[in-house]
Amino acid sequence: MRRIKGTIFVLPLILAALCSHASAQQSVASSDVPKEAGFRLKGLDGKFYDTSEMRGDVVVVSFGATWCTPCTWELVAIEELKEEYEGKPVKFLWVNIEDTKRTTNGILRYYVKDRRLTIPVLRDPGGEALTQFSTGARIPVVVFFDRDGHLSAPVHHGMSQDIALYKQMVRERVNALLGAQTEKSGAHAATK
Repeated sequence: MRRIKGTIFVLPLILAALCSHASAQQSVASSDVPKEAGFRLKGLDGKFYDTSEMRGDVVVVSFGATWCTPCTWELVAIEELKEEYEGKPVKFLWVNIEDTKRTTNGILRYYVKDRRLTIPVLRDPGGEALTQFSTGARIPVVVFFDRDGHLSAPVHHGMSQDIALYKQMVRERVNALLGAQTEKSGAHAATK
């Protein structure tokens, strides 16, 4: 019995250490992503979404799949954050990375409707957009663009089990990017 209690206590510590080690490795790898990275993808709504045309807004892009349970929880967080940032220069996008033969647009539309998603849903079936930001297999992958349209490193991999902590991480990144633009504007005005 004592051995089982010890194992139950130690297992979460080992998992936390492995996750933080993997996150540290992925953050280092994501620093190699060029600042000019971006994409143009078609959404389920038939429109094209081009990150280079979204200047002026902080853009949060999540790459995921319908079969990915952490991605589903992450979408709940993203939807809640979208509501929280309503009226502010922030856009949220979700990019589905699945093959269109396996997950047709019809299946994806059902998934979107079933989860009551209001954020634009884009397709990246070949994974070309995703490979700019991540070569690993761990999803979701979340990418942040500043208001000048530049990638803001590091790229975030995975979803924490606590949705509140995950939302706080996204909130901190978005607020920092919003604040950076305000600081730039203030500095620019002071030099005139």
